[in-house]
Amino acid sequence: MTDTMYGMPKEWLDELVDDWQEPLMGGLPMLAMSILSDAQECIAIGRYDTARQYINRAKYVIHQWKTDHE
Repeated sequence: MTDTMYGMPKEWLDELVDDWQEPLMGGLPMLAMSILSDAQECIAIGRYDTARQYINRAKYVIHQWKTDHE
């Protein structure tokens, strides 16, 4: 199910989130913006399902960032 939702196993997404929290990586807001840029590119070339998966990834990252700051 998560492979369909995110286009990758959730464990890979968690690893990506962990990596971006390292110093000098830009943090989770920058990761979310990067993922949304990828979604925009997919929309521009007509890859709507892939864009949906990128948007779901960005929402997951934003949720993780919000959870970390509560």
